[in-house]
Amino acid sequence: MTQGLNLQQQIQQLSQQSAQDFYAQSIGSLKTQIQNYREQLEQYTQQLPEGDAKAQIEEMTDYYYELEGSIDQVAQDQGIQDQVNEAAQSTQQKITDFAQGAAQQAQDTAGQVTDQAQQVAGQATDQAGQAAGQVQDTAGQVTDQAGQAVGQAQDTVGGLTGGLGGGQQQGGPLGGVTDQVGQVAQGVQDTAGQATQQAQDAAGQVTDQAGQAAQQAQDTAGQAAGQAQDVAGQAAQQGQQVAQQGQQAAQQAAGGQQEQPEATHAAQQKAQELGVDLSQVQGSGAQGRITVKDVISASKQ
Repeated sequence: MTQGLNLQQQIQQLSQQSAQDFYAQSIGSLKTQIQNYREQLEQYTQQLPEGDAKAQIEEMTDYYYELEGSIDQVAQDQGIQDQVNEAAQSTQQKITDFAQGAAQQAQDTAGQVTDQAQQVAGQATDQAGQAAGQVQDTAGQVTDQAGQAVGQAQDTVGGLTGGLGGGQQQGGPLGGVTDQVGQVAQGVQDTAGQATQQAQDAAGQVTDQAGQAAQQAQDTAGQAAGQAQDVAGQAAQQGQQVAQQGQQAAQQAAGGQQEQPEATHAAQQKAQELGVDLSQVQGSGAQGRITVKDVISASKQ
């Protein structure tokens, strides 16, 4: 019977410890999220000029301070303050590691895509250069062959002229042959010129196509790099979206106030709780508004 009671007590103790650990972990994780949201709101506040908009955001920030203070008080009352702080630090480290890993992965992906695009562009340029070189070589060969044909025709005319002797006139059958040979030579030159022009035109078209392919490859690399940067910024954007939701909730809670007091609502509650005279507190918020931080600092003096 005694052994059964001892076993039951051990089970109860283990269950209680597990529940306490889970409670501490959840509270610590919640505290880390609230701190991150508050820090983002504080960054927004620093970017705004003095005015109503800045004062409203400071009001929201003070509510986050209140939530953090409530969590610390609950943890202290339950005797799990150390566990909550450890859980908060662990959660913050996980968030940081995840963000850094996502950013690094996005950068690596962008680098790989850019390298591949550059390789494709280089290959297209090389192929264009080879094709242009081949076309130019072909044009040169056609020109050489045309020149050789013209030379042979001229040599034939010279031989015929030399074999007739100096006493015969240039008119007659020989003159006709000479004219025909000249026409043939001219036709060969014209054909060679046309072939050369066509070869140059083809080379220009190949070069243009290669340039277009290289430009497309570079454009693709730029788009891929932009997409990778967008992926890297999604984690931060998600955090900002959650912070905006927190802003809306805080704005609803503080809605309906047309005139901003000299101290935020949360600062007034904290001053009543700590017994701080707001008239003796120097405000650090927009237009000298008193925030929760100011009240807490004054209470410690």
